Amino acid sequence: MPSEKARRKKKVETNIRQMEIDDISSVYHLGEQLFTSDEFPILYRTWDQYEVTDYFTSDPDYCLIAETEPDGKIVGFTLATTIEKEGTAWKKYGYLSWIGVDEAFQRTNLGVRLYRKLEQRLRRSGVRMIIADTDAENEAAIVFFKALGFSHSSQHVWLAKTIRRPNKGNTKAKNSSKTT
Repeated sequence: MPSEKARRKKKVETNIRQMEIDDISSVYHLGEQLFTSDEFPILYRTWDQYEVTDYFTSDPDYCLIAETEPDGKIVGFTLATTIEKEGTAWKKYGYLSWIGVDEAFQRTNLGVRLYRKLEQRLRRSGVRMIIADTDAENEAAIVFFKALGFSHSSQHVWLAKTIRRPNKGNTKAKNSSKTT
């Protein structure tokens, strides 16, 4: 079996797709490896067998997996949902509850790719703000989310990103390099 360094040197193709029922066990076991109480002892949410099944049954459109090709090994995932709140500025929010990438595939841009695919789906369903949270001492997660455009918004580190709607103006305006 190749070492982690050898695996990183050899480009392994990955495909991102919607989670299927047969993926639940693999996602759960990958989460068990990533979200340990030793590493994250004060997580207010805990990783358990219900996390994957609850998100999969309630919001399967926002449960994505990354798998290697051609063997189909699951090496990453997102579990997210939407929240609708009348009387608020955005009305419909996305909430990224879990994102995980196998350690051998971290720092390969796979987490960013998973997030971008999730954001596309949330945007298509009318979400204009995505919320994610993490422990204040989880510096790697904070750096990851900030690189994606999230902002630090409280002591508990609730992160939010506003998804801007495309301009409805003419094509020339859409292709303009000006920002608003």
